[in-house]
Amino acid sequence: MKSFKPQGFTLVELLVVIGALGILAAALTPAISNAVLQSNMTEVGAKGRDIFVAIAGANSQRKLLGLDSVWPRTEVSSWGGGGSRDISERIFSNSSDYFNELYDGDNIGTENWRPYVVGFDYSKLSGAGVPAKSGFGRLTPEYNMWAIAANVRDEMADIIPVLVTRNIDCSNLYRDLPPDGMDGMLTWSYIYRTPLSNKGFVMVRKGGAIFKARAKYATVKVVYQNQSFMTTEWHSYRAGLSYLGPEGQQMPR
Repeated sequence: MKSFKPQGFTLVELLVVIGALGILAAALTPAISNAVLQSNMTEVGAKGRDIFVAIAGANSQRKLLGLDSVWPRTEVSSWGGGGSRDISERIFSNSSDYFNELYDGDNIGTENWRPYVVGFDYSKLSGAGVPAKSGFGRLTPEYNMWAIAANVRDEMADIIPVLVTRNIDCSNLYRDLPPDGMDGMLTWSYIYRTPLSNKGFVMVRKGGAIFKARAKYATVKVVYQNQSFMTTEWHSYRAGLSYLGPEGQQMPR
């Protein structure tokens, strides 16, 4: 009676299999990375759109009541008399303080909680590597992935970005763009790697459109679709377009 010893893989065969798996993994890695990036941009864009819709809805209701919009301001022309000031009568220097006020974060969990908008909460500020804030307490920059335009007026062009992921340096955006346009690349924030690192970014325009793009399309012409516009009001008391990042103001060109 013959006995058989179990046959295993030889060293050469194992090396061949490992090599094949390595090649397959290398081939799939870019596709997986691209899919993850696209998924993250889609999620972030949807959250930005929710914020825009919440602000736009609140502004429509407030207009009927004779109240100014809830877009943040860096200057105000007058102050409310007596009691607490309305959000339109407050000055903001960063988007974290603004979103905290918009959601009335200081009063969450109390009977005095009175958010200014419906459909917005702190979950809209997180994603793609930016952690979600939990519990009570004031909103801090680490939980906020958005820069927001300040001093926005109805007559401004719809092409203007009003929400921008914080990984873009908004000081390279524009207040005014001449008819012949301007060329050049946007630059990435040296503070924030999240969300999306330097691989892509998301914006929501004043008209409500979501703009998602990979790094190679981070150009002035692409962002503004080569359209001219002007937000500056010469000889006006009203403050010009600005951007509020999670930690401070970023003045566009």
